[in-house]
Amino acid sequence: MATRSVKQPPAATASDATRMPADLLDRMTRKLGTASEMRERGALYQASIGPALQEALGRATGLEIDVRSGPVTTGRRRALWGEKITEAAFCPAALRGWSDGLGLFCGAPIITVLVECLLGGADPEAVQITERPLSTIELEMSVVIFEQVTATLRAAIGIDDGRSRNAAGKPKLQIPDAEDDLLEDFHAAAIGFTLEFASFSVPLTIVAPQSALLRVRPAPRLRLKPEEVKAQADWKERLNKRLAGSTVKLEARIELDHLRLERLSQLQPGDIIPFNEDGGMAVTLGSNGKDIYRCALGRKGQRYMVRIEGPAGPDDEWREAFV
Repeated sequence: MATRSVKQPPAATASDATRMPADLLDRMTRKLGTASEMRERGALYQASIGPALQEALGRATGLEIDVRSGPVTTGRRRALWGEKITEAAFCPAALRGWSDGLGLFCGAPIITVLVECLLGGADPEAVQITERPLSTIELEMSVVIFEQVTATLRAAIGIDDGRSRNAAGKPKLQIPDAEDDLLEDFHAAAIGFTLEFASFSVPLTIVAPQSALLRVRPAPRLRLKPEEVKAQADWKERLNKRLAGSTVKLEARIELDHLRLERLSQLQPGDIIPFNEDGGMAVTLGSNGKDIYRCALGRKGQRYMVRIEGPAGPDDEWREAFV
């Protein structure tokens, strides 16, 4: 009697993995967590980082900045970046051994206020913010905020090898275009905070890979070492150096004789208006719309010159015009 062979099911092959739904595979390999799992993990990072970040920002700026927990959202990295860049400064960051694809975002208004307060001692409650992009100096100085974020995050996940000190990159006003983005568009989570300073409240967000957040639980009670916090003097020194190294265009304004409005409206090319020579030809030297020095007009050879005679105003607040 002939025996019938029993057909065995084919063995699993590597190609089976390619036919598996991508999200299911990512969940099995811990690259993707459930919504509740990521909310819980995000809350742990907020509880760990928030108080330490508040302390770090206070030490760095000498100003009272409150840090509150914000929303925790999930999605693909580029989608989250696109949501968070609105009216914010963006800073790419990396913590060696944990993640190379961090995105840090801080609301622009608070950066403007902090720089004004540190530069000229302005009253935070009296500062008026106009809707405009951050200036070059404001954008560069925002790195001090991002440095405090990376310092607290590094401490929270226990990186203490000294190789991730310069984790914060160069702040930008835009995220990279998709064709220029070399990073994988991985599953990410946006861990939100709210920075409150004077009457201003802005979002601060850390966008990190879900795989990294799931892999490491943050320290429950985080205390920064003194050397991990940039001192207040460091921020002011960097700001003053940046201002001192700026190249500005000067303008000399010379007072001319008074003219009636009727005569002014009749001026034609070729007409000549004399200087007002009462008390010498006074010149006001300024830049960026601000008066800086009172000067006297003179001449050396074929070139006109100005001689500085004194400040144009009672204080040095004109420096704020160059931020």
